[in-house]
Amino acid sequence: MSPFWLAHADPATAWAHQAWSELDSRTDRDKTVVVFPIHGFADHGLGLPLDIEETVGSAVLRAAVGALTGVAPVLVLPPLRLCLAPYPHTFFGVDPETALASLREIAAGVKAAGFARLVFFNTSPWNAELLSTAALDLRVRQNLYPYLIGSAGIGLGFHPAAETRREVQAVAVSLLGKAPAGASRPADVRDADFRPGHYAQPAPVVLDASLDGPALLTAAAERLAGLLAEIAVHRLSDQPIPAPKPVVPAAAVLWPACRPRTLAALTRDELEKIPGKDSALVIVTTGAIEQHGHHLPLGTDAMLGQIWLARALAKLPAGAPVYVAPPITYGKSEEHADFTGTLTLSATTLRQQLLALATQVKALGFRQLAILNTHGGNSAVVVATVREIQTGLGLRAGLLSGYYKPAQDAQETAFGFHAGEWETSLLLADAPELVHMDRAVCEYPARLEDPGLLRPEAAPAVFAWKTRDLSQSGVMGNATLATAEKGRRWLDEASTALARKIAGLLA
Repeated sequence: MSPFWLAHADPATAWAHQAWSELDSRTDRDKTVVVFPIHGFADHGLGLPLDIEETVGSAVLRAAVGALTGVAPVLVLPPLRLCLAPYPHTFFGVDPETALASLREIAAGVKAAGFARLVFFNTSPWNAELLSTAALDLRVRQNLYPYLIGSAGIGLGFHPAAETRREVQAVAVSLLGKAPAGASRPADVRDADFRPGHYAQPAPVVLDASLDGPALLTAAAERLAGLLAEIAVHRLSDQPIPAPKPVVPAAAVLWPACRPRTLAALTRDELEKIPGKDSALVIVTTGAIEQHGHHLPLGTDAMLGQIWLARALAKLPAGAPVYVAPPITYGKSEEHADFTGTLTLSATTLRQQLLALATQVKALGFRQLAILNTHGGNSAVVVATVREIQTGLGLRAGLLSGYYKPAQDAQETAFGFHAGEWETSLLLADAPELVHMDRAVCEYPARLEDPGLLRPEAAPAVFAWKTRDLSQSGVMGNATLATAEKGRRWLDEASTALARKIAGLLA
């Protein structure tokens, strides 16, 4: 499987890698610990990329969850990356109402799937209070059992006042395989003893070469595994706390091929020094975590956006001024909410996330924004929000869609719009281990020969629908037609068309 970046997580325990019916058939949902990682983007004074919280936090989490295999059931959600960013050294933030709404709406999907134990694993020092507020709300309003684990509690605190910042830096350097860049900004910390203080710029940290990064990572993972094991039996008074297995050294991070073009993978200095921002293009992918039949994973839409974009970017000249913003992994998927595992944002929350990203892109000096959307349920919100971005922010903004159509029969072209031949073939080509063709079915929401002109999509008159109105399996199309050979050909053709469109926007 080529690396695509929903998260650095083991497919066996990643929520997004499960089919909806796999989650629905679990008999251990009352005991399963669902971990929701929360990562911010910041220059923490460590001389490291802005996404260093996720780099460190995901490696520790993956190692910890591995130590619980066969000990306690765990599922890991894709991380929430768009959260609070209150200071000049923080990036890609949203307002508190949008951040809280994102947490509540995703948590509602977890509860609807039959899970009750939800752990916020937080690496961001600026989101601790927000998560405490959200956890209490979820306990009272949704009757969930939320838990809070901050990275500081396992020995890797990112707060400017934390005593473990050198340890964080050592772990990060061991994962990235390169020394930190020299810090170029002095500390700007005011009222440190007047809570909460004002941390405009954390103090720079000089690498301590005597610290053993891999050993520190392993120790943090052991602490995290122990905490998750305790949570797994909390409120089950007759159950002893299970003992995790020894932590295996952290798995290598498989970065996506487009990481060199990823804004969050740059240091703050590198980000600010990008030349020619007026003519450069920033791309945002919008996907979804929702059911895709019995045979495809819940993260299909978000995965396909990453796969498609990575292949298109590889076909651009090396110096083409094209950059990738943090993805919007969760989408508006309310029509699929009857199926276990679907996690949906509201239209309001999705709109606010898009506006926040666009505002950040403009603040960084860019003037062109393109959205690559791979989930139909997002489309209406995305199109309307793009108009707001064009008018309100003055950016040249639009969608990267409609430039390629695969060669399919007329019925599949018209009504194979979810988990059918197209999506199944693409995943067979790039992630075959996540596709279960023995479960693939054919279900169409309508037929070309049906009388009248009323249809669920693309007709003179359409009707609002939820998936259960049209399909029992969740498939709307003929997944049995899919092959890896079609997927390889379509990925090549579609990425070529996308690369051509991107290049045209740079002209």
